[in-house]
Amino acid sequence: MTSHVSVLDEKEPLRNPLLASLTLHAGLAAVLTAGAFIRHSTQNWGDQEALGGSTMVNPVSKIPMVARSGDVNPVANDTETLAPKAPPEPKPVQKAKEPEPDAIPIKGRTPPKKPSNVTTDNEKFRPYTTPKTNQVFSTTGGATVSPLMGTSGSGATGLGKGSVLGDRFGAYAALLKQRISQNWKTQGIDPQIRTAPPVVVNFTLLRNGTIKDIKVKTSSGNAAIDLSAQRALLDVGKVDPLPDGFVGNEVIIEFWFELKR
Repeated sequence: MTSHVSVLDEKEPLRNPLLASLTLHAGLAAVLTAGAFIRHSTQNWGDQEALGGSTMVNPVSKIPMVARSGDVNPVANDTETLAPKAPPEPKPVQKAKEPEPDAIPIKGRTPPKKPSNVTTDNEKFRPYTTPKTNQVFSTTGGATVSPLMGTSGSGATGLGKGSVLGDRFGAYAALLKQRISQNWKTQGIDPQIRTAPPVVVNFTLLRNGTIKDIKVKTSSGNAAIDLSAQRALLDVGKVDPLPDGFVGNEVIIEFWFELKR
């Protein structure tokens, strides 16, 4: 009786599988080497380090095209005719319907306009005269200039002659006159008194603009007018400080009020 031999116990030669494995690995190495050589020999368009990056694109409504210039083809393009056009026909005028002979006239709600006698030309402010060669024209009337304008009372006011402010500080003197004139009220004076001699008042003006020591130097002959002048200075009380160029801490001002109605 023969003994059974197991397949696992049989010895197989390793020469052929080893050679086949070496051949396979050698072929793979040759393929990889050839592929690497071919890859480095080709040109690379782009940036290899920018893989996965993004580029911002701004959408536009239209793409500017290059303008083309050349002769205009009258056949392919619309052209206007050079023939003169006929004048437009006049619109027919609708005539008002004439009333019947036996119709009764009805009065309208709006009365007919009467001709105005008011002139509207530019010569209504002055009579017409023959213009001179050096004459200047204006479309408006002449302005009224009077020392009484800008004052609350009815009269004239001003600084005394020889005032230091009037000679050296004219702008400050004008502001001082305006402030005092606006506060001179003559409503309490007898309306029958139309004119009166001027009343001269002296007062001391400190550097900070304070008015003090108000005294009547020359009376107008009317106690109400004298009191109204003193009251005007008391109502002002304080004005702008003296100019920086003024030498001294105070100045005595002579101011006069003259009633004219």
